[in-house]
Amino acid sequence: MNTNKTLAAIAAFTIAAAPYAYAQTATKAAGASGAQAAAVGTVSAGAIAATVLVVAVAAGGGGSSAIASTATTTAAAAATAATQATAAATAANTAVAAVSANLTNNDANVASATTAASDAVTALNTANTAATTAATNLSSATSLPVVGVTSVASSICAATTSCTSAEIATLTYTAATTSKTAAEAALNAVTKLRALRTALATLASNPTYATEATAALATVDAGITTAYAAALESQTAANSAITSYNTAYAGTGTTLTTSTGTTGTTGTTGTTS
Repeated sequence: MNTNKTLAAIAAFTIAAAPYAYAQTATKAAGASGAQAAAVGTVSAGAIAATVLVVAVAAGGGGSSAIASTATTTAAAAATAATQATAAATAANTAVAAVSANLTNNDANVASATTAASDAVTALNTANTAATTAATNLSSATSLPVVGVTSVASSICAATTSCTSAEIATLTYTAATTSKTAAEAALNAVTKLRALRTALATLASNPTYATEATAALATVDAGITTAYAAALESQTAANSAITSYNTAYAGTGTTLTTSTGTTGTTGTTGTTS
């Protein structure tokens, strides 16, 4: 088998199919949005089939042990990223729940910060669902033999007994990118919690709400500590997944950028590719 020819074929499929595969996964996980629908529309089923045919002719179908190894490593790292993102979401959700209606009803800053933190947790849960699904799909696809592997009632691979190298490449790409998105959503949730903490600390100086605000503040502080640690673990694992993908597919020109998002005293969010 000509290695360069194989890599080129895989690259062609990855570039053409990745937007479709990602949008399809996200749609099943969180509902179709206009952007997702647009992404699906840019790559028709015929184009996907045609590209698969190109890969089948160029690479002979199937996947090498190196590709399978990369997929297995990426799937494990992506699963870890998703697990840690779940831990971050749980801690953040507990922190937000500690802020009572009495506090939000009597302080606009606390109300605004609580809403922002709640929205961040919701976004984290959505991103994490996509990451978990992608990691599970990839892990299932690399379990040989693949016999009718399905996820959310749809086939992961076109064939019922195997996955082509190109399909594995796309699944690996999706697992890596969604794990990064989930990790940075976790970091963003921590950023919002820090803003909520600031608002509560200010309100705690008001004698009328001091006791209640101080109690909520303690829970939020604990949530920040737990969520931040989990978010960093998620980010580390996501970067491992991306590095694994890049190592295997750098020759195709489809490399990914690792996450550099951090949260400090005031918090800054990372960017996704």
